Amino acid sequence: MNKPFSAAIQQQALRRQGGTCASCATPIGGIGNSASDSHKYGEGAQGHHMIPQAPPLNGPHEVENCVVLCRSCHISAHQGGRWRDTSIYSDILGLPMAAKIKKIAKLYPHYNGR
Repeated sequence: MNKPFSAAIQQQALRRQGGTCASCATPIGGIGNSASDSHKYGEGAQGHHMIPQAPPLNGPHEVENCVVLCRSCHISAHQGGRWRDTSIYSDILGLPMAAKIKKIAKLYPHYNGR
């Protein structure tokens, strides 16, 4: 099971994303449920490991591997809540970690804000 990202890492990722969900660009006012009142749909926000930490992927516990997502976008990132399903990563297994992160980050249109 993935260890949650620290609040500091999640805040860094949220700043990199320009204060928006990395997937849908809805403004996010904070991490967790603390800012759900200010979220357009009343959702909390969560840090997501783009590359799961579990073997064989061994994603790093670093800001480059973190995106902050609305709760519903986080569920979608896990194939509708299939949290342990890593089959979608089979095409990146042989890549170096930096290439894995770069490829998966492209799936999040607001990884770098914009």
